[in-house]
Amino acid sequence: MDFFHTSQALRREFRAHKSDVKRRAKGFLKHDYLVPAGPYEEQWDWDAFFIGVALLSDVPSEAVFLKNWALNYLEHVNAKTGFTPGLLTPKGIDTRLNHIKPFLAQGIYIAARALADFSWIQSHFATLQKSIAYREKHLWSQKYGLGMWYDSMESGADNNVAALDFPKGTVVGTDLNTFLYREYQAMAKIARALGKVRNTAIWTKKAQQLKRNINKYLWNAQDATYYNLDSRTGQHIKRHSYSNVLPLWGGLATPAAGKKMIKKYVLNPQKLWAKHGIRTLAKDDPEYNNRNMIKPHSNWQGPVWPIANYLYIHGLLNYGFVREARVAAQRVMENCLRDIAASGGMHENYHADTGKALAAPNFVSWNLLLGLLAEDITAVRNPFRL
Repeated sequence: MDFFHTSQALRREFRAHKSDVKRRAKGFLKHDYLVPAGPYEEQWDWDAFFIGVALLSDVPSEAVFLKNWALNYLEHVNAKTGFTPGLLTPKGIDTRLNHIKPFLAQGIYIAARALADFSWIQSHFATLQKSIAYREKHLWSQKYGLGMWYDSMESGADNNVAALDFPKGTVVGTDLNTFLYREYQAMAKIARALGKVRNTAIWTKKAQQLKRNINKYLWNAQDATYYNLDSRTGQHIKRHSYSNVLPLWGGLATPAAGKKMIKKYVLNPQKLWAKHGIRTLAKDDPEYNNRNMIKPHSNWQGPVWPIANYLYIHGLLNYGFVREARVAAQRVMENCLRDIAASGGMHENYHADTGKALAAPNFVSWNLLLGLLAEDITAVRNPFRL
């Protein structure tokens, strides 16, 4: 099938799977919430954020799910420290994740914009600020002015080689700081919508400074790429993985630098470009593999993840690689369509070289974003714009 027919076919299939990600409020979770489907009954931080954006981008009134996602977190922020658990279940907090990934302000802003209603945030604004500021107090490199992951599991890219085997609270992540940059931007926009002039200025300044620090300390001009950084040594962690590419999704690179990085790494078949999508680890890395694995970690050491590819594709679009974005979109959509035809559902990742479905059967989650790609590419639409 051509690009548009592939997209239409996938969207038809998604209509039958949307109900699989929705759950009624239960126990500890006081608001209706979103799950990845399959065996999952938990509210995971970034999974549900991405699901929520996918739902409202297709049906605007479903922004209420993203609002509810935010409320479930806002009601469990520690009033003193701002600590916010990343994983919530009907029975309580699940400690597999540490502090929430930096998506709360983005989710609130995107939901409020879609609902044309910011009033519900007013009473939660002080709590939100504490949650966003938590990382600066507890997981922050003062030397570099950048955030650090608690561990690779907290990052969501469970076994990313650029974070996995490092002591807790030492890796300055390119992905993390891209998310933080967007959080600070979202905070400024929320403050502006609420008429909080001083807060708007504070968060705008913080976003600008963070962007400068990302490009000063995480960009390697010689290698033409972003790298994670070991805060203990000040050395770049020179592995070409998923996380390196996230600043391109955030639009943090200059046009010239972004294009150079894309040509050298993203579109290079010996690095990330593959027959069935864009890899999560370079093919020439010694740890590259396509193992079907979910315990003790989901595998981010090579397989094609639909969510990673969605973000990569928007990175390509940000720097003018429209044709290549279409090719990548076609490949990753075809993976899901083949999977649905064979198994009746989807998986969380796919073999980069064969397209074979790998881990987590009956997975829906953020794969729903693939249904937006045709419009994103042809109409130059970005559901995550701030």
